[in-house]
Amino acid sequence: MRRPHTLVRSSRIALAVLAAAAAALSPVAVASAATAAPGAAASTAATPAADFTAGVRSINHGLGIVTVAGTGPVGGSIAISGDGVESVSTEVRPGGAWSAEVRVGRGERVVRVTSLVTGTVIDLPVELRTLTPPGMLATVDGIARTISIEGEGYPGAHFVIKDNGTTAGEADVDAEGSWSFTLHGLSFGQHRVEAFQYFDGTQNGGVDEDYTVSGAAVVTTATASRETERVALDGRAPVGTTLRFSDQDGPVVGADGRPVTVATAADSTWHAEVPFPAAARFHRVTVTTSEGTEVLGTTEARVTVPIALTGTTEELPDGSVKLSGSGEIGGVVSLEDDHGKPLRSSDGRPVATMTGRTWELVVPRSVLPEDAVVARQRVDGVEQGSLRLVLPRIPARPAPTPGQGPDAGVSTGTHPAAQHAAAGRITGGTVQQLAYTGNDPRTPIGIAAALLTAGLAGLGASRVLRGRAAHRD
Repeated sequence: MRRPHTLVRSSRIALAVLAAAAAALSPVAVASAATAAPGAAASTAATPAADFTAGVRSINHGLGIVTVAGTGPVGGSIAISGDGVESVSTEVRPGGAWSAEVRVGRGERVVRVTSLVTGTVIDLPVELRTLTPPGMLATVDGIARTISIEGEGYPGAHFVIKDNGTTAGEADVDAEGSWSFTLHGLSFGQHRVEAFQYFDGTQNGGVDEDYTVSGAAVVTTATASRETERVALDGRAPVGTTLRFSDQDGPVVGADGRPVTVATAADSTWHAEVPFPAAARFHRVTVTTSEGTEVLGTTEARVTVPIALTGTTEELPDGSVKLSGSGEIGGVVSLEDDHGKPLRSSDGRPVATMTGRTWELVVPRSVLPEDAVVARQRVDGVEQGSLRLVLPRIPARPAPTPGQGPDAGVSTGTHPAAQHAAAGRITGGTVQQLAYTGNDPRTPIGIAAALLTAGLAGLGASRVLRGRAAHRD
């Protein structure tokens, strides 16, 4: 009974030895077994053969870091070195891939990658650049609720633009290093705009700025008119908003006693006319923009009100009329009749002058209307008020001969007669002259001659009669 048992035991031992020997001499069989039993692969699998590769994944020029990556034998070591290259080593991961970050000096370099398993060497040429930081210039349009950006960057780079942390869009840099982007539909208030630049596989710089999108109206033109006694305002504001106006005296009210309001048109334009005080010179109007009950902002418009035209008339000793006064410096004062017809001098030119500190015109009485004249002021071709001046009634005198004497034309300076009048009483010289009253002297002279002749005739007759009487005696 024991003999058969001993034989069986010996057979089993022999088979076990043969199996062990077969396993040791046949790796393929082990790999096949491992494949059939995945749970045992981690402890029994041998290192498989793998290709060794290496390449540059990215270059961070600002930090001077090059990321290299590739494949190799699992568990094998990779050594990285080079001139101006930091020496580092890494291991191939279980999947057969490896990567490493290496600090590299500026300029052109060669990163040498060596597989310590196979001894294979791969050289990777790189260039670390000194970059100019990207830039951007933004135009904020609160009316359109946009921010338009014009930027600069590395040619061929890609930009990602974010608004308050949320990606708003992307843009590419052209060959000249320019890029642009516009953010639309923005809310009123603060916006932090960030632009991140990407090239060579990673972010290489960026730029950020804070902007305010305001809903305040924009005043494009503001002009004051002494003719209408109004300030005309034009501008733009967000569509759907309402504008209100105020000055140093408070809210501007209309004829109905209510505050003046203007609604923005569909194209974002608006126009308003508001009064100004009679004594105003430098006037300020505040424009408040509202959307419903929410105030979006205020804008102050400043306008220079032209000086009001003033004037007086004065009769001069030579029969001319001096008209003078004050007005806006650089303005032009011209004369016209009550019907708006410009007055012209004897040479056909308009009667007008420019205002310095004051204005003055000396005009022959024959050129002026009978009762009154209108002085009109224009500044830069725009009418800025007028004034009706009553003319002095001057006794009729002989009309001056055209082209002769001081009354023949219009004087815009100081007239000689005006100088005499201003100088006070004029003292006469040694030569005495009869005063001219304006009547024809021929009639009284003829009467005087007739009376003288009659007297002489009477005197001769009396002498004859006296002689006859003496002869009789």
